[in-house]
Amino acid sequence: MNKQKKISATRVFNSRFTSTISISLVLFLIGIMLVLGCLAKDLSNYVKENISLSVVVDDEMKLPDVKMFEKRLEVAPWVRSAEYIDKDKALKQLVNDLGENPEDLLGYNPLLASFDVYLKADYANTDSISKIETILKQNKDVQEVIYRKDLIHLINDNIKHISVVLLILAILLTLISYSLIRNTVRLMIYSKRFLIRTMQLVGANGNFIRKPFLLENLWSGIVAAIIAMGLLYGSLYYLEQKLAGTIQILDVQTIAIIFVSMLVFGVLIISFATWLAVNRYLKMNTSDLYYV
Repeated sequence: MNKQKKISATRVFNSRFTSTISISLVLFLIGIMLVLGCLAKDLSNYVKENISLSVVVDDEMKLPDVKMFEKRLEVAPWVRSAEYIDKDKALKQLVNDLGENPEDLLGYNPLLASFDVYLKADYANTDSISKIETILKQNKDVQEVIYRKDLIHLINDNIKHISVVLLILAILLTLISYSLIRNTVRLMIYSKRFLIRTMQLVGANGNFIRKPFLLENLWSGIVAAIIAMGLLYGSLYYLEQKLAGTIQILDVQTIAIIFVSMLVFGVLIISFATWLAVNRYLKMNTSDLYYV
């Protein structure tokens, strides 16, 4: 008798352990998808915020006017940063880039003073930049606003395509994850279908029968989410060590949000799948339980 109890307990433990590991691996994949989504967003913002406008100003613009215009740019809602480049500084940059000094050939500095204006990510699109260009040109000292329209179009188009691909992958992974978790939960409850029928026969109502299954699987979901978090954190830590100085993989707040999302997703999906699985057996006739 004791031997049979031990065998039964071992089987239950193995079944529970296998299902928990399976669910944790599914949640780990979901976590990876969330990380990729956050990295794509951060990379998108990084690229957009490195798009600059070259605001060419009049050579006769006096220093007080330069300082005033610079302050106006810095407080503008669409400006991330602005830097004044005078003629001499522009010439030094050109010499460093080309290795030749055009002043030696021409006898004068042909470059114009300008402001390098870096935009916030939300404004780095052609529609917003067109409006910004109109605003800037209202200043009498601004001669021209130079930017690469084709490059901005290309960046925004590529970002949209990547976002669509990630969204499709996220939807597919969510459906696959739900299917895998639901099947795992159904297998766990399948072995207890006769226990559910026995509880019904002694007068237990549906809520009373569901409660222990929901609580049991709820804890399994929490344990699976914690395991998945550990796997994800270990993977991110490994990447940080391998790519140190190359990229920064997320921040603490973003990682915390991803972990909470994994936990909530795991708990909700498992609870929903458990509810459906128990309801299925509650509605079956006793004879049908032998053929499912």
